[in-house]
Amino acid sequence: MRIRLILAAITLLAFGACNSSSSESSPATSEASEAPAPAEGTEEAGEGNENGSGQFGSALTDRELTPLTQIIANPNDFNGQTVKTEGEIARVCQQMGCWMELRPEGAEAQAVRVPMAGHDFFIPRDSSGRHAVIEGPVALRELSQAERDHLEAEGAEATAGRLQISATGVAIQ
Repeated sequence: MRIRLILAAITLLAFGACNSSSSESSPATSEASEAPAPAEGTEEAGEGNENGSGQFGSALTDRELTPLTQIIANPNDFNGQTVKTEGEIARVCQQMGCWMELRPEGAEAQAVRVPMAGHDFFIPRDSSGRHAVIEGPVALRELSQAERDHLEAEGAEATAGRLQISATGVAIQ
């Protein structure tokens, strides 16, 4: 009887290990992105495609597009609201792809800081110059000097402004 209990316990542990090892194998295949969720989203979006397009993070909703120029001109009107907007990717974090700066297309206008929501996903580091549609909440907050220094060391330029959109989803075309 005792042997049967031990065998049953070993069998249950083996099944549990199989389930956890399959989910733990994702991070091993995504060491470049350092997180399992972005690697899965990136693979589905086709990272490595010749054109580099894809969906990253959460799927975009059917929310109406708000012009980025309007958000930049009237940031207080959008503070705390979730928006969907589009523009040209001006810069991308060259360490992990965890932030980008988005500007209105066809203009050397002010770029908006766009962190990928809580490092939940990453975008390709070679996305600069591409068209992107993003969705997420608008926030107005000053960066600390340490945050500015950190971002600038990664290539950021839009660190003086208070405006940021924390992207929950990004579609790069």
